[in-house]
Amino acid sequence: MPVDLASKVIADGVSSVPYLPEILRLLPWAALIYALRWFFGGQSNNVDRVMHGKVVMVTGGTSGLGAAIVDDLASRGAQIILLVRSTHDSWLVEYISDLRAKYSNTLIYAEECDMSSLHSIRLFCTKWLDNTPPRRLDSIVLAAGVMAPPFSPRTLTKDGVEVHWGVDYLANYHFLTLMTPALKVQPPDRDVRVLVATCAAYMVGELDLNDPEFLERGYPARRPWLVYGAAKIALMAFVAELQRQLDAYKRPDGMPMNIKCYTVDPGIMRSPGSRRWISLGSVLGLLIYVVTWPIWWIVLKSTTEGAQGFFAGLYDPDFARGQGGGLIRECKVSEFRKPEIGDEVLGQQLCEVSQAHVDAIEKKAAAARAREKKEDDNKGKPTKNAETDDKTTTDTPKPKPKKSSEGKKVAFSSDIQEVPESSATKTPKSTSKRRSKKT
Repeated sequence: MPVDLASKVIADGVSSVPYLPEILRLLPWAALIYALRWFFGGQSNNVDRVMHGKVVMVTGGTSGLGAAIVDDLASRGAQIILLVRSTHDSWLVEYISDLRAKYSNTLIYAEECDMSSLHSIRLFCTKWLDNTPPRRLDSIVLAAGVMAPPFSPRTLTKDGVEVHWGVDYLANYHFLTLMTPALKVQPPDRDVRVLVATCAAYMVGELDLNDPEFLERGYPARRPWLVYGAAKIALMAFVAELQRQLDAYKRPDGMPMNIKCYTVDPGIMRSPGSRRWISLGSVLGLLIYVVTWPIWWIVLKSTTEGAQGFFAGLYDPDFARGQGGGLIRECKVSEFRKPEIGDEVLGQQLCEVSQAHVDAIEKKAAAARAREKKEDDNKGKPTKNAETDDKTTTDTPKPKPKKSSEGKKVAFSSDIQEVPESSATKTPKSTSKRRSKKT
């Protein structure tokens, strides 16, 4: 067939073959689209690794980038622990059931750990650490994040924190800080890796440790990438500082530290967050996005293509032998576009401010839960007025009870974790006596 077609074209010309002239005119455009698609698709991970028996925690693993990472890990037989807002979700049950059936992997679970609530994070981490012997943990992948579209109002988390700072940074800081003991107790021959998702928007962020939530500067609703980028700057600086702290840690067995932490820039993808940002969170914007989808298909990565950097960080042995604390971009370690991110002084100041912020939030939330519990207990008690309404008032008046010198007793909930007042109320040096470094 190809020989006959070629001979006919040579003998009778191109026009003798039906539709061949039209195909030849469209061929250069098809080649151009293919070349652009290949260019914007980025680098691919070519390293394989056996993940059977490996325990991996994943946040944001039910949609977008996290779902692509979970899908690949499940296909390799890894034990996956999905950290979700709530486990009482029928869709989540179906999602996990489909993954188990698709890859014949029954080691896929879900645990409740709401990244918009510091109390929920503490409850999960406390439950995970409260185990003897220590639980196995090979990798942590933090892919959950929030990116508000332009012209959207200021949004707060359950703790009353600006959502970009609270979810994109403070939640990850709190989670990794609490889970650090679980990482340190892993055997020295175990390859432990921590990967945290970041974004190229950090290059346009404006981080000021004296005003991380843009309270004094005012929330830039028209330019929310300033807040989002500031949270990513803080996240990358914290990961670099965490790696320095882990490298300085002396194991009881005298073996070298086996934990490597990286931030990963997946690039701009066709994820639910990007779609919401491009469409401005409106129905009209979504309609425009659908009409212009071929353009986005060419210039934006798919979530699987964006996850290639995470696959390289999880599977490539070079990242286990590397220095750690750096940025993975296009499946290789890349330099920070803002060199001050790797500054040790910034990392130390950031940890001071963050810990003080977390302590204050947890103390306030614990007091609120205690008040709610006390109010609920008081509602269940019978009132004295109902008991004395039927009695006569002609009896001898009873003597007034003496006031106790012991003072009032305050009932606290047993599940509340006390936070030292000194650490919660003490203002760090970076926010009181001296101005912190502004990025």
